[in-house]
Amino acid sequence: MTGLFAARPSWRDAPEALRSAVAQACGSPVLGSRDLHGGMSPGPAGVLRLADGRQVFVKAVSREASIASHRFYRQEATALSVMPSEAPAPKLLARIEVDGWCALVMSLAEGGPAGPPWTSDGVALVAAACEHIGRLPAPAGVPPIGDLLTDLDGWQRLADGDPGRLDRWERRHAEALAGLAAGWPAWTTGTALVHQDIRADNAVVDPRAGRAVLVDWSFACSGAGWLDRARLAADVVGTGHRDGPAAALRTATGLLGALPADAPGFVAALAGMWRYRSTLPAPPGHPTLRPWQRERSRLLRPLLTTLI
Repeated sequence: MTGLFAARPSWRDAPEALRSAVAQACGSPVLGSRDLHGGMSPGPAGVLRLADGRQVFVKAVSREASIASHRFYRQEATALSVMPSEAPAPKLLARIEVDGWCALVMSLAEGGPAGPPWTSDGVALVAAACEHIGRLPAPAGVPPIGDLLTDLDGWQRLADGDPGRLDRWERRHAEALAGLAAGWPAWTTGTALVHQDIRADNAVVDPRAGRAVLVDWSFACSGAGWLDRARLAADVVGTGHRDGPAAALRTATGLLGALPADAPGFVAALAGMWRYRSTLPAPPGHPTLRPWQRERSRLLRPLLTTLI
């Protein structure tokens, strides 16, 4: 996996009190651990091998390292606790809070990360998982998407604020992109379960079993059932395809072509949101987040160009 943090701290370096509490919650001694890296949290994550033969996934973060990640882990625990059993998601086994740390213990998803880069098989499996959850009603306990995404009008905000912050390409296309994104409060609304953070490093694929499990449900919400597939299209272009940029663009436009007419607007809105957020101060504990958001918006330009 890759993300904003190339390496996480080792699980073995987590506080003893936290590791003991996790072992107690698992109901079996921990015989060993294998660290995992990537993602966007500065806390440790890994696979624990238990004395009873099970393997579980654990991730943890301290409030001191990142207030935002600490809050997101709590949100994810809430979402997983009400997740429909048929959703392609890990099962929450325990949530532990010790001395300002929050740890989540989950069932281990079989397979490997969907990327980067994406592959055609990985895209197909994740698209199927997104379509499946888009048919499930959002459970009580997750917020509406409008409570989480309040700045999908980023292009308009940038154009109305200080256009000097935009480069030449952005100034030329900001008005058209803002037009595509207009009306987002209405067409993002819905009653379906939405993962809302589809990325290659948030999906575990098992081609032999023909399935994908979506992980990191911190931003689960209710909304239109097609949103995750549109977000998948954006990530294929932003993250890259193993067969190159042309394959990424072809795959993304194919995904969007099968969705409602507002789907291109959601991709434009996501790019505008990331670009607008890139102009804001970095949140504590995430110094590379703003550069990532600006780069993600830039990488989507080939797709945005086809959409406008």
